[in-house]
Amino acid sequence: MEKNGIGTDASIPVHINNICERNYVKLERDRRLVPTTLGIVLVHGYQRIDPDLCLPKMRSQVEEQLNLIAVGKVNYRDILQHTL
Repeated sequence: MEKNGIGTDASIPVHINNICERNYVKLERDRRLVPTTLGIVLVHGYQRIDPDLCLPKMRSQVEEQLNLIAVGKVNYRDILQHTL
């Protein structure tokens, strides 16, 4: 996540916990995350809608745009229109 500019030091554990609680992955004894059948099916569904939805760059770009909105550098309506 850090390598792809997703989340912050504080939010990364929350993201990992969420995907575990939602049963998208299982945490193995060696601390590896292994996708569950539900996680795999979810990703395949997103890929059928839009292959970019599953790429880390998509999440990174969204976070970047949200940060620009937060500091007042862009208008949220412009970002919303672009996204839609």
